[in-house]
Amino acid sequence: MNEAPARCLNIHAVYECRRTGVCCRTGWDIPFDTTEAKAVRALGFGGRVLLEPVGDRPAFATRRADGSCAFFNASAHACVIHEKAGHDALPLTCRMFPRVVLHDARGTFVSLSHFCPTAASLLFDSTVPVRIVDAPARLTGTTPLDGLDATDAWPPLLRDGVLTDLDSYTRWEALAIGVLTLPGHTARTSLAMVEDATAAIASWSPGRIEMVDAVERAFADIRPQPTTTIAPYEPAVQRWLAARLFGTWIAYQGRGLETIVRYLRLCLHAFEREIERCGRPLEAIRRSDYHLVHESSSQRLAMLCDEKRTS
Repeated sequence: MNEAPARCLNIHAVYECRRTGVCCRTGWDIPFDTTEAKAVRALGFGGRVLLEPVGDRPAFATRRADGSCAFFNASAHACVIHEKAGHDALPLTCRMFPRVVLHDARGTFVSLSHFCPTAASLLFDSTVPVRIVDAPARLTGTTPLDGLDATDAWPPLLRDGVLTDLDSYTRWEALAIGVLTLPGHTARTSLAMVEDATAAIASWSPGRIEMVDAVERAFADIRPQPTTTIAPYEPAVQRWLAARLFGTWIAYQGRGLETIVRYLRLCLHAFEREIERCGRPLEAIRRSDYHLVHESSSQRLAMLCDEKRTS
């Protein structure tokens, strides 16, 4: 990977694990590669065993009847591997959670899955404007930072047959995050403004102005109309959409900027469905990210968003 500093959203920069134990109790498979499995076996946990690898399948942690990982110490809300040998002894899957990482020609971008209750709470706790900042060591200390490697990929598409350039894409990303998190707006109206600006940018052609100037102009033409009748949770939902846009894999798996916008509409629909079911905004965001980030293929989501474009 290149040597550019990793970047994150400022609302995620303060993330530190609070040991909620959700990642250890969800019931998903936790793989160990050969080196990780050998190191953990050497720690001598007795009855806490790994399922042996079969064929191309790695070793996996066993699970208790309630689905929790056999290495989870429920009384301390901690992993016994972490307690005995430190963070670096954990398998890569555990070291990475809740990080969602993109590597491209610009550098490394670290977002978070808000299925993690600690990450979700950051969306509700923050009151500062959302910005892209250098990622602190607490987010980047995991080695390697596993994620989508798009370092050799072409920049995202502006529209079919026309690529963005990296400066223009970077500027679109930053300006879209700013609009998505405008105070006094619902997530739906903020997203509509990003959609309008993106549609205007997609019509750009070489000649009159540079693409990055077209990006600036499209967002400068936005005329926000804030309202005082928004639900208290709307700012958190706006920040969540910004987090799903930042460093998104969809940029390289779909057909450009408009696919990203359609993906954000899908995200918002998922939240609206979950809030209708449970009535709790934080839990609705958690459940949405569980489905979108952990249960779904991002490549398949990109394809579905592109299908909506042509239908």
